Amino acid sequence: MIHRSFNARLACAFAGVILASTAMTSVAPAQEAWRHGIVEAKGDSGFLFQAAEGGFDDKHSISIDMVQFTGGPTALKALIAGDLDSFEASPVIALSALHQGADVKIIGCDWPGMTYTVFSGKDIASAADLKGKTIGVSAPGSLPDIFTRLALEASGVASTDVTFANAGGSADRVKAVGGGVVAAAASSSEFAVDADALNVKPLLKGAEVTPQFLKVCIMTTGKKIAERREAMTNFLAAEMEGLAHAIANKDAMLEVARKVGHLPEDDKTAEFIYNEALEYKAINADLAIPLDKLQWVDDEMVKLKFLDANADTKNFVDDSVRTEALARVKK
Repeated sequence: MIHRSFNARLACAFAGVILASTAMTSVAPAQEAWRHGIVEAKGDSGFLFQAAEGGFDDKHSISIDMVQFTGGPTALKALIAGDLDSFEASPVIALSALHQGADVKIIGCDWPGMTYTVFSGKDIASAADLKGKTIGVSAPGSLPDIFTRLALEASGVASTDVTFANAGGSADRVKAVGGGVVAAAASSSEFAVDADALNVKPLLKGAEVTPQFLKVCIMTTGKKIAERREAMTNFLAAEMEGLAHAIANKDAMLEVARKVGHLPEDDKTAEFIYNEALEYKAINADLAIPLDKLQWVDDEMVKLKFLDANADTKNFVDDSVRTEALARVKK
């Protein structure tokens, strides 16, 4: 009896270990949702969507929901309202709010180089030929507006030498140049691929005339940092690995760009952006925040009277979560 009882107890204990082990191995780590905003997917989406589309969010137990907006100001409002966990756009979108004490923090910069171009009509030989003419921009104080003014200024053309007019979104501005509605307009460099068909030519490359211009940073709120720090660290780690993968694997970048941007197989815009980003070292996988560039943009916006007074932009930055994410990726 004693022998049989011992065997029975041993069998039960062994079965319990098996059941416990099975339960432990069958439960996957819980994934937290993370809502991240961007300004409409274009050829660069092969970089921007790589973390979400390439499975790097799964690796870091996060589920990234990419939310597209037609403009940065709308995304900023959604962030402040709590509808987003983060968003990425030009810091010029947020600097005015930051100057007024908004609870917004820059936590990383994935696109420090200015891959933007001033396109002109084919009859324009140099920036000097734009004097006295109308230049297409979007809303006052927007990225296209500020970049255009600084690109022209760097080329010897003052803002007072030209007339600025709102010519709509990126594609609309380039079409306005090709149709002779405006003499020039700035937009994403990818339109250079179809320059002849659009009846325009690249006149001023941002990476060359405004090398200090910081193009895109990732922003969140101080409240989100306090409440969702672990999830935010996972998100940034996924972003870092996704960007590094896209930089090192051109085919992976192009595949995601075609999928997300609904680009035809023969479309060359994503490849153009890939090559330009690497040529000018315009994209940064570790999301380092170039404080000198951020300060330069802020100072230039003060000179252009889009901001009232100078500020120390280090106060707009929280680099702690990025540092933690980078350490996690390097392990």
